[in-house]
Amino acid sequence: MRRTKAAALETRAKILESALDIFSEKSFSNTSLTEIAANVGLTKGALYWHFRNKNDLLLQLMEEICNHAGDEVKKLFNTPDSAGKLRKYYKNSLAVLLENDRNKKIHKIMTKRDEWPEDIQQSVQRIIKDSIERERLMVEKFISKGQEEGRFRKDISSVAVAVLISSIFHGLCVMQLSGLLPEEFPQYTDILFDAFAKELNAK
Repeated sequence: MRRTKAAALETRAKILESALDIFSEKSFSNTSLTEIAANVGLTKGALYWHFRNKNDLLLQLMEEICNHAGDEVKKLFNTPDSAGKLRKYYKNSLAVLLENDRNKKIHKIMTKRDEWPEDIQQSVQRIIKDSIERERLMVEKFISKGQEEGRFRKDISSVAVAVLISSIFHGLCVMQLSGLLPEEFPQYTDILFDAFAKELNAK
């Protein structure tokens, strides 16, 4: 039973990666489930065992992408020295965006979202919004904890600061993927974090 479940999960992961490959190169309407399945040596029938239809496949792909990003942030806040790791996380996120082919494919898919059916666009928008909100809440929790421990000022809003930090870096990530930032930009994010630290730290 365990082997069967493991094999099913492995097949599902392969289908999702195949969908990522093909959706990033072709429009949603011109991509077929047969093509996605054949790309990993499967039949269309085998794909239907894992996904109801093409819409379901795209939605689950976006959920997997967002959940993976959320898991990385969650691990970050469950470890000691979160402040240092928070800086490293955002800095590395920017640095690897253009080095990682998977990130490039994800960005290419998102640039095609206007071609998706309206209901898919709305569903994906909710998935992304929920993912960003989870990250914001974890940053807020981190700041609140620092305030409780006396490391951060208590006269500031943890909610507002969390929105500020997450919004700035999500915007920078989009700009980086769009080629609007210079290659060496990630190394300068220390300036932002130094500014945050100066303003957040308890006097």
